[in-house]
Amino acid sequence: MTELKFVFGDPDVCSGCMVCVNVCSMYYSKVIGPTRSRVRVVRIEPALDFPLFCRNCEDAPCIAACPEGALSRTSKGIVIVNNRKCNGTGACVAACPYNAIHIHPDTGKAIKCIQCGQCVDRCPADALFITTTAELAERDKEGRMMALHNEHEDELYEKEAM
Repeated sequence: MTELKFVFGDPDVCSGCMVCVNVCSMYYSKVIGPTRSRVRVVRIEPALDFPLFCRNCEDAPCIAACPEGALSRTSKGIVIVNNRKCNGTGACVAACPYNAIHIHPDTGKAIKCIQCGQCVDRCPADALFITTTAELAERDKEGRMMALHNEHEDELYEKEAM
């Protein structure tokens, strides 16, 4: 398999404007609503905002957790949800270490980022990019972005925080 890509946001650049959240919900649900978006932005403190996306984990615990087999991986490595199979049990939500899968409030089905790039294209701060782990390491040579994520991981990935 090729190296897995995912959308990542630089918390030092992100302004917390929520354009990514609104673009996503409008693109997929035709309404502006954070609960209908496949991306979340978590504000840790003023001027420190974290846009959060599915990381397409290599081991993808969400795939293994789904009792209906509704999650799978595309040939490009992107984890996707088959809405015909999904019954909304939330097992994938509980299994995701990045709190990147949610149950859509209208459909009752799991939703997650599929790297469509809509948010990346429309981010006014250019805080978002599609990357791989190796590309992220090259881009973040000092480890600043990952250090911020690691420092705040309890707050970012806590299930109740979302």
